[in-house]
Amino acid sequence: MKGLRVRAWVLALAIVATLPAVAAEVPVPRAAYTLQAELQGDGPMAVVFESGFGQDAVAWKAVIKSLGPECRCIAYGRAGLGDSGTDGNAKTIDEHLADLDAVIATLAPGRKVVLVGHSYGGLLVSEFARQHPDRVQGLVLVDPTTMGQRHAFRQADPARVQADDAMLLSMLPPAMAADYRALVARLDSPEAATPAAMPDVPVVLLTATQVAAEPFVFEETAQGKALWRAQHGALFAQFSRGTHRYLDTGHNLHHEDPAAVVDAIREVAATGSVPD
Repeated sequence: MKGLRVRAWVLALAIVATLPAVAAEVPVPRAAYTLQAELQGDGPMAVVFESGFGQDAVAWKAVIKSLGPECRCIAYGRAGLGDSGTDGNAKTIDEHLADLDAVIATLAPGRKVVLVGHSYGGLLVSEFARQHPDRVQGLVLVDPTTMGQRHAFRQADPARVQADDAMLLSMLPPAMAADYRALVARLDSPEAATPAAMPDVPVVLLTATQVAAEPFVFEETAQGKALWRAQHGALFAQFSRGTHRYLDTGHNLHHEDPAAVVDAIREVAATGSVPD
């Protein structure tokens, strides 16, 4: 799936720049490990960033820099990523959501937050908002993974999806491969095929539309991209208010067009509502 592509993971690991020097590093203790978060600014809007699969806080550098002091920007690495620790066990969606809960409770206590998620991070923030709508001011979903996408992909081309899985597992480090297996098991489960009702919070959903000239995995093919767009359309239909925009970029649109993400964050945060 697009959020799980090794190409995106390798790109993230290749970025050696760090968050701006004014960002403070803040530990978030968990039961068996400590997450490392980056906190910048103390503006009126609290924005929490969730990165794509295999990526850490540095993925949001350009977006956070553009937001500047208007935002209390919080980015972190999930367990085992960046400087965050891990207990060595594969992490499920529910465990990642518990860690996100701890980050918000530690760094934005008592505040509603704008949640921004890319790819797998988009799936996480959507699920967090569904479970905790009273704690969310709005959502910005950056080419997000959806719960139902693997069912759609496997129905369209099961052999290709199986081959892609095998290829990715052969390339991923052992710990990340374990997380991938846990995620695939959840997304392949029967309950993942049924769309869940989303909360009444404003959302901006950004969908990347470029088809790869040389597709690496199924999602980069013309057929895969069409299904990807359909999944995003179905996801957006679960929200009662918001905006769905299509951008002529690749999957990592927050790198290619950070201004689009910044504009979406400001739109959601401005009044707590998004114009139709």
